[in-house]
Amino acid sequence: MDTDRTFYNEETKIWYGPNTEPKFGLDDSIGSVVMKFMLEYPDHIIQVCHQSGKQFTNKEMAEMSTRAAVQFRKLKMEQTDVVGICAGNSDYIAPIFYGVLFSGLCLSSSDPSFNVKGLKHVYSLTKPKIIFCDGEVYSKVRQALRDCELEETIIYTVRNHIDGVPSVMEFLDVSIGDEEYRISPLKHGGLQDAFYVCTSGTTDLPKVLRMSHYAILNRMQCNDRRKGQKLLVFSGVYWFLGIATLIEAVMNCETRFISEKPFSPEDFFEIVKLHKISVVASSPSHIPLCLACPSEMWLNSDLSGLRLLLTTGKTLPYSLFAKFQKYAPNCRFPVVYGMTELCGSVTRAFIDPSNSVGVLMSNNEMKILNENGEKLGPNETGEIYVRSKFTSSGYLCNPEAARRTFLQDGWIRTGDMGYFNDKGRLFIVDRRQDILKYNNFHFSPSAIEKVIYEIPEVAEVCVIGIPDVTFDFLPAAAVIKRYGDNITEAEICKYVTDRMQHFENLHGGVYFLESLPLTGSGKIIRKEVTEICMKLRSLNLTAIPNSQRDVQKLFTNLPQQRSLSVRSTQIR
Repeated sequence: MDTDRTFYNEETKIWYGPNTEPKFGLDDSIGSVVMKFMLEYPDHIIQVCHQSGKQFTNKEMAEMSTRAAVQFRKLKMEQTDVVGICAGNSDYIAPIFYGVLFSGLCLSSSDPSFNVKGLKHVYSLTKPKIIFCDGEVYSKVRQALRDCELEETIIYTVRNHIDGVPSVMEFLDVSIGDEEYRISPLKHGGLQDAFYVCTSGTTDLPKVLRMSHYAILNRMQCNDRRKGQKLLVFSGVYWFLGIATLIEAVMNCETRFISEKPFSPEDFFEIVKLHKISVVASSPSHIPLCLACPSEMWLNSDLSGLRLLLTTGKTLPYSLFAKFQKYAPNCRFPVVYGMTELCGSVTRAFIDPSNSVGVLMSNNEMKILNENGEKLGPNETGEIYVRSKFTSSGYLCNPEAARRTFLQDGWIRTGDMGYFNDKGRLFIVDRRQDILKYNNFHFSPSAIEKVIYEIPEVAEVCVIGIPDVTFDFLPAAAVIKRYGDNITEAEICKYVTDRMQHFENLHGGVYFLESLPLTGSGKIIRKEVTEICMKLRSLNLTAIPNSQRDVQKLFTNLPQQRSLSVRSTQIR
């Protein structure tokens, strides 16, 4: 990483990384590569679950994964058929994951927090023949399948089993015989789909990306220095990070530690201390959550063994890492830039005070364009476009979205604004559109507005994101009520909660205004609405003075507003 550099062609105004030969060819499959590494180091412990205490060697994992592959064959599953997983991390997710890859099937993952509407959307596109889910989400998975007319789909529970529903243990209870299991060549070669992965959602519903064996294998990082390291990951297989660590842990001969529970600082400190974790792959929100903990928790922790802590999903400021490093003095913090459409990261570096996301990795090109589509040079900010040898194969059943993102000559439009400096280091400035993130999920303000507009008592609404160091942005609504109506903040919040995904809920609160700032053409000025809501949230007001003069004193940095009364509620 320290020797990487970005090259720049002044004539074409294109930045590019080193050009190297692919490590894996079109005849390779993820399943065959994973099996090879497992058999090469049979006694290596590949997985440990903190809560159950169970650990599996490569040999044991290969055997269980082979049982899964044999069972898929007994159920007459054929290559490219889809297997779904809607479950958190637990002991037997990994053998199902590897068994799917051994069989040449396609894995489709979905977030257990999705409601029926979200699951229905995913299943209507992916059409899984088998689904593995946790017992607590079984009812909504079954309902989503019924709504998609996929009632033939078999469901197995992974945890919290339900009477009358087959479990993962029953699925894995199959004889594999004495003959060595052989992984069949991929029916369509290395470009065959290995995964259907949901994006975090730039609209009200996520898009589904197709990822090939060839692209994924050549995105994976093989590093001999990682051998023997202990890797902690909270992400499940519904995040690309969870998928990547399942593959890279085998290839790098690491021990992957998992937690059956969602991330919490208490569990993080306990697992790192107890198991002497050396590498952590985490969400960006984990660091500020830890920094917000009481000092006593830090004093009882031991982060001295940490060597690497990688966060993906967004870039965090150097100041946060610096605060964290006081308690983890031996830790370094890799920073990367990429997107799911690119099957991973395209730049990398170690975080430094400049807050650069680093230089281009091999086999990747970038160009920066202005609003007129003209290429920009160093230190000029524009929209980032990427061309790579290894990308996703596009969106499943969504040609309109594909046309907007996957352009001619292999270029992919990222929607991010940024620039390269004179040394070829990339800096990310902002998103091009108004789409924001809450806890690593994208949310669309206009999609939330459409739902709130369904409420009869609402005359006008503007949804914005209140910046938050832990959760990125908190969805919040500035609402104008119809004259004489008395709808409450709680009623609006419940209406949204009942109809939308958890990351679209109004975590930032509801703020009642009598008017909204408008442009000359009548468009709402979202930036000014955001400033008003931030000011009210910081003051924690339930009402402000009614006089125009007093309102102006409160918002001295804003243009004149006609807001006469404001009430707010904050949902945590």
